[in-house]
Amino acid sequence: MSKHKKLLPILKVVSTHGLKGEVKALPLTTNNEVILKAKRFYLRAFPQDPLEVESIRPGPGERVFLLKFKNVDFQSAQGLIKSTLYLPIEELPTSSEDEVYIYELEGLKVEDSEGRSWGVVSEVMPLGEYNLLRIESEEFDFYIPLVSEYVEEIDLENRKIVVKDVSALAELGKK
Repeated sequence: MSKHKKLLPILKVVSTHGLKGEVKALPLTTNNEVILKAKRFYLRAFPQDPLEVESIRPGPGERVFLLKFKNVDFQSAQGLIKSTLYLPIEELPTSSEDEVYIYELEGLKVEDSEGRSWGVVSEVMPLGEYNLLRIESEEFDFYIPLVSEYVEEIDLENRKIVVKDVSALAELGKK
């Protein structure tokens, strides 16, 4: 793979699964099709040496995948724990209206429907069933679950996320 390709994080390996070299991973995208159709994944430290996919299947829980890579046994799989698996941006399909890649959220402004600015998304943390958005500003440093109870709209075109009332969450992270 050329060093000029931009790699995007797709999965985070959290543990091994069984004794045959499978790994359990959490998605860093809402587009499961990207994960299920991937033929290979890359590690940032070894972009020239991809991990060739032998099998990918949904795992236990709503947002978990089990992956088996060619030539990866149980011991090698243990070395992948806490690794992020990447794909080149060129290999990703365009996200649909209701899908978004995690990398697209970082740097977005966060405001409520009244127009109050709460800060910008500085980090996205996968937590299994949903993701947490870390919101930072001069006044606050707090987290919002990326679920409909808190997030009204993700507007990539205008680089903003519109949230419902998050004042109680923000108060917990007041600087």
